[in-house]
Amino acid sequence: MEWSEYLKDYFLEMISIVVGIVILLFNNIFVVGFIPFLVPILNVVGGIVLVVPATLIFYTRYNTKREMEQRFTGFVLDLADSINSGMTLPLALEHCSGKDYASLTPLVNNLNSQVNWGIPFQKALQNFSKSTRSKPIVRSITTIIETYKIGGEISDTLEAVSKSMLTIEKLNKERKSSTYSQAVMLYLIFFVFIGILIIMQVSLIPVLSPDNVGGLSLISQTTVIPTEIYTETFIWFILIQGFFAGLAIGKMSEGAVMAGLKHSLILILVGYALFSFAIQFQISFF
Repeated sequence: MEWSEYLKDYFLEMISIVVGIVILLFNNIFVVGFIPFLVPILNVVGGIVLVVPATLIFYTRYNTKREMEQRFTGFVLDLADSINSGMTLPLALEHCSGKDYASLTPLVNNLNSQVNWGIPFQKALQNFSKSTRSKPIVRSITTIIETYKIGGEISDTLEAVSKSMLTIEKLNKERKSSTYSQAVMLYLIFFVFIGILIIMQVSLIPVLSPDNVGGLSLISQTTVIPTEIYTETFIWFILIQGFFAGLAIGKMSEGAVMAGLKHSLILILVGYALFSFAIQFQISFF
Protein backbone atom coordinates (compact mmCIF):
# COMPACT_ATOMS: atom_id res chain seq x y z
CA MET A 1 0.00 0.00 0.00
CA GLU A 2 1.27 3.43 -0.94
CA TRP A 3 2.06 6.01 1.73
CA SER A 4 -0.66 8.27 0.32
CA GLU A 5 -3.23 5.54 0.98
CA TYR A 6 -1.95 5.08 4.54
CA LEU A 7 -2.23 8.82 5.15
CA LYS A 8 -5.73 8.87 3.70
CA ASP A 9 -6.81 5.97 5.91
CA TYR A 10 -5.18 7.59 8.95
CA PHE A 11 -7.01 10.85 8.23
CA LEU A 12 -10.36 9.04 7.93
CA GLU A 13 -9.70 7.16 11.17
CA MET A 14 -8.92 10.38 13.05
CA ILE A 15 -12.06 12.09 11.71
CA SER A 16 -14.29 9.15 12.70
CA ILE A 17 -12.76 8.96 16.18
CA VAL A 18 -13.17 12.71 16.80
CA VAL A 19 -16.77 12.78 15.49
CA GLY A 20 -17.68 9.67 17.52
CA ILE A 21 -16.25 11.14 20.72
CA VAL A 22 -18.11 14.44 20.13
CA ILE A 23 -21.41 12.56 19.66
CA LEU A 24 -20.89 10.51 22.83
CA LEU A 25 -19.89 13.54 24.91
CA PHE A 26 -22.81 15.64 23.63
CA ASN A 27 -25.20 12.77 24.26
CA ASN A 28 -24.06 12.04 27.82
CA ILE A 29 -23.71 15.69 28.85
CA PHE A 30 -26.67 17.46 27.22
CA VAL A 31 -29.15 14.93 25.79
CA VAL A 32 -29.26 12.63 28.85
CA GLY A 33 -31.05 15.25 30.97
CA PHE A 34 -33.65 16.31 28.39
CA ILE A 35 -34.47 13.43 26.04
CA PRO A 36 -33.59 10.18 27.90
CA PHE A 37 -35.03 7.80 25.30
CA LEU A 38 -32.54 9.16 22.70
CA VAL A 39 -29.53 8.34 24.88
CA PRO A 40 -29.11 4.65 23.86
CA ILE A 41 -29.75 5.51 20.20
CA LEU A 42 -27.10 8.24 20.15
CA ASN A 43 -24.71 6.02 22.11
CA VAL A 44 -25.04 3.34 19.43
CA VAL A 45 -24.62 5.92 16.65
CA GLY A 46 -21.59 7.45 18.39
CA GLY A 47 -20.07 4.02 18.97
CA ILE A 48 -20.57 3.11 15.29
CA VAL A 49 -18.96 6.36 14.10
CA LEU A 50 -16.13 5.92 16.62
CA VAL A 51 -15.06 2.36 15.88
CA VAL A 52 -16.65 1.08 12.64
CA PRO A 53 -14.56 3.08 10.10
CA ALA A 54 -11.27 2.25 11.86
CA THR A 55 -12.28 -1.41 12.15
CA LEU A 56 -13.28 -1.58 8.49
CA ILE A 57 -9.99 0.00 7.39
CA PHE A 58 -8.02 -2.43 9.57
CA TYR A 59 -9.99 -5.43 8.34
CA THR A 60 -9.61 -4.33 4.71
CA ARG A 61 -5.84 -4.32 5.19
CA TYR A 62 -6.07 -7.74 6.85
CA ASN A 63 -8.11 -9.17 3.95
CA THR A 64 -5.69 -7.67 1.42
CA LYS A 65 -2.79 -9.34 3.19
CA ARG A 66 -4.61 -12.70 3.23
CA GLU A 67 -5.41 -12.32 -0.47
CA MET A 68 -1.74 -11.60 -1.18
CA GLU A 69 -0.76 -14.81 0.61
CA GLN A 70 -3.22 -16.82 -1.49
CA ARG A 71 -2.14 -15.20 -4.75
CA PHE A 72 1.53 -15.61 -3.85
CA THR A 73 1.11 -19.39 -4.14
CA GLY A 74 -0.12 -19.04 -7.73
CA PHE A 75 2.67 -16.59 -8.56
CA VAL A 76 5.36 -18.97 -7.27
CA LEU A 77 3.86 -21.88 -9.21
CA ASP A 78 3.71 -19.83 -12.41
CA LEU A 79 7.30 -18.72 -11.90
CA ALA A 80 8.46 -22.32 -11.36
CA ASP A 81 6.59 -23.52 -14.47
CA SER A 82 8.14 -20.74 -16.57
CA ILE A 83 11.66 -21.63 -15.39
CA ASN A 84 11.05 -25.36 -16.01
CA SER A 85 9.93 -24.55 -19.55
CA GLY A 86 13.41 -23.16 -20.28
CA MET A 87 13.02 -19.47 -19.55
CA THR A 88 15.69 -17.55 -17.69
CA LEU A 89 14.70 -15.92 -14.40
CA PRO A 90 14.25 -12.41 -15.87
CA LEU A 91 12.14 -13.81 -18.72
CA ALA A 92 10.08 -15.86 -16.25
CA LEU A 93 9.42 -12.75 -14.17
CA GLU A 94 8.51 -10.83 -17.33
CA HIS A 95 6.07 -13.58 -18.28
CA CYS A 96 4.47 -13.65 -14.82
CA SER A 97 4.14 -9.88 -14.67
CA GLY A 98 1.61 -10.07 -17.49
CA LYS A 99 -0.77 -12.15 -15.39
CA ASP A 100 -3.39 -11.02 -12.90
CA TYR A 101 -2.63 -11.70 -9.23
CA ALA A 102 -5.20 -9.24 -7.83
CA SER A 103 -3.70 -7.19 -4.98
CA LEU A 104 -0.29 -8.85 -5.53
CA THR A 105 -0.06 -7.70 -9.16
CA PRO A 106 1.54 -4.26 -8.48
CA LEU A 107 4.20 -5.91 -6.30
CA VAL A 108 4.95 -8.54 -8.97
CA ASN A 109 5.30 -5.80 -11.59
CA ASN A 110 7.59 -3.86 -9.26
CA LEU A 111 9.71 -6.99 -8.70
CA ASN A 112 10.04 -7.49 -12.45
CA SER A 113 10.98 -3.82 -12.95
CA GLN A 114 13.69 -3.98 -10.28
CA VAL A 115 15.27 -7.06 -11.87
CA ASN A 116 15.14 -5.41 -15.31
CA TRP A 117 16.85 -2.32 -13.88
CA GLY A 118 19.79 -4.43 -12.73
CA ILE A 119 18.93 -4.75 -9.05
CA PRO A 120 20.17 -8.14 -7.75
CA PHE A 121 17.48 -10.77 -7.57
CA GLN A 122 18.05 -11.31 -3.83
CA LYS A 123 17.63 -7.61 -3.07
CA ALA A 124 14.55 -7.36 -5.28
CA LEU A 125 12.98 -10.33 -3.48
CA GLN A 126 13.72 -8.76 -0.10
CA ASN A 127 12.02 -5.54 -1.20
CA PHE A 128 9.10 -7.60 -2.47
CA SER A 129 8.67 -9.42 0.85
CA LYS A 130 8.85 -6.18 2.86
CA SER A 131 6.16 -4.64 0.68
CA THR A 132 3.73 -7.48 1.37
CA ARG A 133 4.05 -7.12 5.19
CA SER A 134 3.10 -10.79 5.45
CA LYS A 135 5.01 -13.19 7.69
CA PRO A 136 4.25 -16.35 5.60
CA ILE A 137 5.47 -14.61 2.45
CA VAL A 138 8.58 -13.29 4.21
CA ARG A 139 9.42 -16.81 5.42
CA SER A 140 8.92 -18.24 1.92
CA ILE A 141 11.04 -15.51 0.31
CA THR A 142 13.80 -16.16 2.86
CA THR A 143 13.85 -19.84 1.85
CA ILE A 144 14.01 -18.91 -1.84
CA ILE A 145 16.86 -16.45 -1.25
CA GLU A 146 18.90 -18.99 0.74
CA THR A 147 18.50 -21.56 -2.03
CA TYR A 148 19.50 -18.97 -4.61
CA LYS A 149 22.63 -18.10 -2.60
CA ILE A 150 23.92 -21.68 -2.38
CA GLY A 151 23.20 -22.32 -6.05
CA GLY A 152 20.37 -24.82 -5.60
CA GLU A 153 17.71 -25.56 -8.18
CA ILE A 154 15.46 -22.52 -7.87
CA SER A 155 12.48 -24.15 -9.63
CA ASP A 156 12.45 -27.06 -7.15
CA THR A 157 12.51 -24.62 -4.25
CA LEU A 158 9.68 -22.61 -5.76
CA GLU A 159 7.56 -25.74 -6.16
CA ALA A 160 8.30 -26.81 -2.56
CA VAL A 161 7.36 -23.36 -1.25
CA SER A 162 4.13 -23.32 -3.25
CA LYS A 163 3.16 -26.78 -1.96
CA SER A 164 3.86 -25.65 1.59
CA MET A 165 1.68 -22.55 1.13
CA LEU A 166 -1.11 -24.65 -0.40
CA THR A 167 -0.99 -27.05 2.55
CA ILE A 168 -1.21 -24.18 5.03
CA GLU A 169 -4.13 -22.65 3.14
CA LYS A 170 -5.92 -26.00 3.07
CA LEU A 171 -5.44 -26.46 6.81
CA ASN A 172 -6.79 -22.95 7.46
CA LYS A 173 -9.92 -23.70 5.42
CA GLU A 174 -10.45 -27.00 7.25
CA ARG A 175 -10.04 -25.28 10.61
CA LYS A 176 -12.51 -22.56 9.64
CA SER A 177 -15.14 -25.08 8.56
CA SER A 178 -14.62 -27.28 11.63
CA THR A 179 -14.92 -24.37 14.06
CA TYR A 180 -17.99 -22.81 12.42
CA SER A 181 -20.39 -24.53 14.82
CA GLN A 182 -18.30 -23.40 17.80
CA ALA A 183 -18.40 -19.80 16.57
CA VAL A 184 -22.19 -19.99 16.23
CA MET A 185 -22.37 -21.45 19.74
CA LEU A 186 -20.37 -18.52 21.15
CA TYR A 187 -22.79 -16.11 19.47
CA LEU A 188 -25.75 -17.96 21.00
CA ILE A 189 -24.13 -18.00 24.44
CA PHE A 190 -23.52 -14.27 24.26
CA PHE A 191 -27.13 -13.47 23.37
CA VAL A 192 -28.40 -15.80 26.08
CA PHE A 193 -26.17 -13.84 28.45
CA ILE A 194 -27.77 -10.60 27.18
CA GLY A 195 -31.20 -12.13 27.75
CA ILE A 196 -30.35 -13.00 31.34
CA LEU A 197 -29.12 -9.44 31.98
CA ILE A 198 -32.32 -8.03 30.48
CA ILE A 199 -34.51 -10.24 32.67
CA MET A 200 -32.55 -9.24 35.76
CA GLN A 201 -32.65 -5.53 34.88
CA VAL A 202 -36.32 -5.41 33.87
CA SER A 203 -37.88 -7.89 36.29
CA LEU A 204 -35.60 -8.59 39.25
CA ILE A 205 -33.63 -5.41 39.98
CA PRO A 206 -36.73 -3.13 40.25
CA VAL A 207 -38.05 -5.40 43.02
CA LEU A 208 -34.87 -4.78 45.01
CA SER A 209 -34.97 -0.99 44.51
CA PRO A 210 -35.06 1.26 47.63
CA ASP A 211 -38.70 2.19 46.98
CA ASN A 212 -39.84 -1.43 46.98
CA VAL A 213 -37.82 -2.68 49.94
CA GLY A 214 -38.38 0.34 52.17
CA GLY A 215 -40.99 -1.42 54.28
CA LEU A 216 -39.27 -4.78 54.56
CA SER A 217 -37.54 -5.36 57.86
CA LEU A 218 -35.46 -8.26 56.53
CA ILE A 219 -33.48 -6.04 54.17
CA SER A 220 -31.45 -3.20 55.54
CA GLN A 221 -31.68 0.09 53.71
CA THR A 222 -27.90 0.34 53.76
CA THR A 223 -27.55 -2.85 51.72
CA VAL A 224 -29.82 -1.73 48.88
CA ILE A 225 -27.89 -0.83 45.71
CA PRO A 226 -29.38 1.81 43.37
CA THR A 227 -30.72 0.50 40.07
CA GLU A 228 -28.38 2.78 38.08
CA ILE A 229 -25.33 0.98 39.47
CA TYR A 230 -26.70 -2.35 38.24
CA THR A 231 -27.34 -0.84 34.80
CA GLU A 232 -23.82 0.54 34.48
CA THR A 233 -22.32 -2.74 35.70
CA PHE A 234 -24.35 -4.79 33.23
CA ILE A 235 -23.28 -2.52 30.35
CA TRP A 236 -19.63 -3.05 31.30
CA PHE A 237 -20.31 -6.81 31.39
CA ILE A 238 -21.67 -6.59 27.82
CA LEU A 239 -18.67 -4.59 26.56
CA ILE A 240 -16.08 -6.90 28.14
CA GLN A 241 -17.87 -10.15 27.25
CA GLY A 242 -18.55 -9.04 23.65
CA PHE A 243 -14.97 -7.87 23.09
CA PHE A 244 -13.24 -11.03 24.30
CA ALA A 245 -15.85 -13.40 22.85
CA GLY A 246 -15.29 -11.80 19.44
CA LEU A 247 -11.52 -12.19 19.71
CA ALA A 248 -11.98 -15.85 20.68
CA ILE A 249 -14.20 -16.43 17.62
CA GLY A 250 -11.56 -14.85 15.37
CA LYS A 251 -8.79 -16.98 16.84
CA MET A 252 -10.78 -20.20 16.44
CA SER A 253 -12.11 -19.58 12.94
CA GLU A 254 -9.21 -17.76 11.24
CA GLY A 255 -6.24 -18.41 13.51
CA ALA A 256 -5.69 -14.72 14.25
CA VAL A 257 -6.91 -12.78 17.26
CA MET A 258 -7.13 -9.55 15.25
CA ALA A 259 -9.51 -11.27 12.83
CA GLY A 260 -12.01 -11.34 15.69
CA LEU A 261 -12.35 -7.56 15.85
CA LYS A 262 -15.30 -7.62 13.46
CA HIS A 263 -17.03 -10.19 15.70
CA SER A 264 -16.28 -8.08 18.77
CA LEU A 265 -17.76 -5.03 17.06
CA ILE A 266 -20.95 -6.88 16.11
CA LEU A 267 -21.43 -8.42 19.55
CA ILE A 268 -20.82 -5.18 21.43
CA LEU A 269 -23.05 -2.98 19.25
CA VAL A 270 -25.93 -5.48 19.01
CA GLY A 271 -25.67 -6.45 22.69
CA TYR A 272 -25.62 -2.86 23.90
CA ALA A 273 -28.51 -1.90 21.60
CA LEU A 274 -30.69 -4.80 22.76
CA PHE A 275 -29.97 -4.18 26.43
CA SER A 276 -30.42 -0.39 26.24
CA PHE A 277 -33.69 -0.52 24.29
CA ALA A 278 -35.05 -3.28 26.53
CA ILE A 279 -34.49 -1.32 29.77
CA GLN A 280 -35.56 1.94 28.12
CA PHE A 281 -38.93 0.57 27.10
CA GLN A 282 -39.10 -2.11 29.83
CA ILE A 283 -39.17 -4.97 27.35
CA SER A 284 -38.21 -8.52 28.25
CA PHE A 285 -37.45 -10.75 25.27
CA PHE A 286 -37.34 -13.95 27.31
